[in-house]
Amino acid sequence: MLESGWYPPTATTPEERLDHYAANFPLVEVDATYYHPPALRTAELWRDRTPDDFTFNIKAFSLLTQHPTRVRSLDKDLRARLRTAKSKVYLRDVGTEIEEEVWQRFLSALRPLHQARKLGAILFQFPPWFPARRRGCAFRLRSRQAPASRDARSTHL
Repeated sequence: MLESGWYPPTATTPEERLDHYAANFPLVEVDATYYHPPALRTAELWRDRTPDDFTFNIKAFSLLTQHPTRVRSLDKDLRARLRTAKSKVYLRDVGTEIEEEVWQRFLSALRPLHQARKLGAILFQFPPWFPARRRGCAFRLRSRQAPASRDARSTHL
């Protein structure tokens, strides 16, 4: 989008580009969260820097959608616990404990947008090879639930 010339030359920072974008559109789809989970501080800044009626549709982190995920995209402490030489992992590779931690952190980071009524959809882009059979459908249905409904230790939005 930067190369398109759509942003004014004076919009040189992410904050200025978000201001310009939010002044022209009522919602945005955030794709960056597919590649790396959002930070709480980032969501707080998005909330604070946009109009009250602005909406963020957030793409779910790749690990949560059965896509291969770069290990370096995980938080440093989770990478250390994972202990793998692989550069990419699938959800099945990380184990239940790390899976639940990734879910909890992803949803917790989005809490400021949810509380401000600025969170629209969380988009789950499943890979084309992910089965539409029983296992795939069960995973999709489970993904609709906050981790707290699957595990009492986790946190809702």
